[in-house]
Amino acid sequence: MTEHPKIVVAGAGKIGTQLGRRLRGKGMAIAQVLNRTEHQAMVLGEALQAEWSGDWSAVVPDADWIILAVRDDAIAAVAEMLALYAPNALVTHTSGATPGTVLAPYFERYGVFYPLQSFSLERTPVWSKIPFCVDAVVQDDLFFLKKVAKRIGNLVYQVNDSQRAVLHVAAVFANNFSNHCYAIAEKILDDAELPFEMLHPLMEETLAKALLESPVKMQTGPAIRGDEETIQHHLDLLAAHPEWQNLYTLMTKNIQVEGKKQ
Repeated sequence: MTEHPKIVVAGAGKIGTQLGRRLRGKGMAIAQVLNRTEHQAMVLGEALQAEWSGDWSAVVPDADWIILAVRDDAIAAVAEMLALYAPNALVTHTSGATPGTVLAPYFERYGVFYPLQSFSLERTPVWSKIPFCVDAVVQDDLFFLKKVAKRIGNLVYQVNDSQRAVLHVAAVFANNFSNHCYAIAEKILDDAELPFEMLHPLMEETLAKALLESPVKMQTGPAIRGDEETIQHHLDLLAAHPEWQNLYTLMTKNIQVEGKKQ
């Protein structure tokens, strides 16, 4: 890899946008932005002072590194298209759930550059706290990815496909499922004309404890106490929402089962 690689960001969504901004902010120029929707390609391309196109086939043929930041179900199809025009590039996708080997039929040099974080366009990531999970089939490329990850972040891990799949499942529980519980809690309070902000200190304290000690040891509430009277009262309050009742029952039983293992 050259000292100043020609970088292509393929995908102008949340991850592509945030990675592109960070790379450029750390002195790594973006040569080109590609995106299926031309307007998004233009917006990000102009922001990064890069060439842009809404056509995958317009990829610069001498690209050194293509960051494939597209939906999981589009990775293979986009890779197949890019391989026709830039076959010698190092290509890495940014997915936690998709194996790097999905790129093997199309590129000799491939890997994964996965920042373990939930990105949004409105918030600036705290890059020093984001774990970067990298992997590559060619050792020199792996060294390059580690070097870049260290340059734009701080926490760098070499994680293979099977490890990353497990990590992604854990992340869904820690992020997506917990956020869904927050959403349910917000709706419950809305129905009672109570502000969701009342739960903010509790949410902050729960996370602080989980970061300090094993979450298993920090578990509280009626389920772990075996408080059947309170549990039944809660179920009665959720009678108008049977799907929330079912989730409450399932999680209560699981907490109790896990608690008995300790």
